[in-house]
Amino acid sequence: MQVQTNLGKQAVLVSVNIINGGLLGERKDRQASELVQHTYNVSDKRAKASKYLIDRSNKLVKRVVAASQRVREVVYRYSSPWGDEKMRLVTVQLLDTFRDKLAIAVKDLENAWDDYDRVYADLRDQSELELGSLFDASQYPLPNKVRELFRINVNYWPFPETGHFVADMSRDAAEAARSGLENEIEERLIAITQDIVDRAQKVVAAFVEKVEEVDAHYDSDKSKYRLSGVIRDSLIDNIKDTAELIERMNLTHSPQIEKVVKDLHRLYQYSAERWRDRPSTFRDEKPAALSTANEILANLNAMNIRDQQISDMMADAGEYLD
Repeated sequence: MQVQTNLGKQAVLVSVNIINGGLLGERKDRQASELVQHTYNVSDKRAKASKYLIDRSNKLVKRVVAASQRVREVVYRYSSPWGDEKMRLVTVQLLDTFRDKLAIAVKDLENAWDDYDRVYADLRDQSELELGSLFDASQYPLPNKVRELFRINVNYWPFPETGHFVADMSRDAAEAARSGLENEIEERLIAITQDIVDRAQKVVAAFVEKVEEVDAHYDSDKSKYRLSGVIRDSLIDNIKDTAELIERMNLTHSPQIEKVVKDLHRLYQYSAERWRDRPSTFRDEKPAALSTANEILANLNAMNIRDQQISDMMADAGEYLD
């Protein structure tokens, strides 16, 4: 089976690895574990004692954790899965956006590391007081070395061309390698498509849940309709943003995914602001909005990506596998 899309020109691979080595988390303590086991007559396989080298509730520690999570959120929002969790695929259409968003998140993380570095010595001293006899100075790096334990590695690779792998092989070996790579690429493209479907399902399900729980009631005292709950702009904005992302992630130009985008367009015709300003409009539009959203959800749930032929999900944009 041939994959009919020039992936090498439409996407790059990226890995982002965050190392927060200076954050000094939980450690098992041998002496404390032995004390617990002896005191309570517990097997060493059933009870262990641990300690936190640094106070995890400190606001600067929390800032490093939060900034690290924001980097991961950018990576997962603007890229698609590709093989193991360390590798992601970014379409050329999203590459500039991905780099810009990632640069902002990385800068915030580096600032958080710098702030933590400035108070690390104080945090170490605090730990010595609070841990008492469990404090072990050998478990703490020197203050002038701790910043070196934080780093982030961002690597980009061009999409691999199969010809590079098979050029020097025998004919049989080359054919086996080519077939194996074709199958692997197909599986990973299926995973990308499923990831896109999952993103769409998430925002549409959130829309259904919120619209179902809110009603428009007539307030006789004020002679007007009122909403029973709050409908925020983000309810519709998330659908619009997801549709735009999916459109730019559609690496294979899949007609099924193009339909998903069109379906999402049908939902963000509704306006949260209009519904808040005119609750009677929400009352009138609610049945149609729910009907449309539930229809879209049913279509998404029916998309059994795993059982579809990968060739049916691609446009004839030129052969990738020679």
